[in-house]
Amino acid sequence: MDKQGNQKNGGRRLAREEAFKLLFQSSMHKDNIDELFDYALEENPQLEKSMEYIRSVVLGTIEKKDEIDGIISNNLHGGWKLSRVSKVPFYILELAVFEMKYVDDVPEKVAINEAVELAKKYSDKENTVFVNGVLSGVFKQLNV
Repeated sequence: MDKQGNQKNGGRRLAREEAFKLLFQSSMHKDNIDELFDYALEENPQLEKSMEYIRSVVLGTIEKKDEIDGIISNNLHGGWKLSRVSKVPFYILELAVFEMKYVDDVPEKVAINEAVELAKKYSDKENTVFVNGVLSGVFKQLNV
């Protein structure tokens, strides 16, 4: 693993991206989370080495959802409410906050950087800036 918590060949980055996709999909298929994991592995066999990490962050994020959403909510500014945040940045934020708070081998700043990269890939510049701003606030809150 390198300094940024990535396994060789971008394994952790790929795992994080898949975890984000699965969180997004699980919002529509809550009863079939195991099927989602199976389908992801079937579609992308190279995830096998990362599946333990993917499962742990997805299931952990779902389990800690209320707490994570509270942390995100506390770091929204300008009259924003959690219900107003669109789905892509919302699930990126949830995953990043889970990693920042509960995954010991992922430095908080790496979780922020990776979330920003996901936002760049799956959203627009405005949401990328939004994700970075919210997570900067979360970082400060967690390190008080």
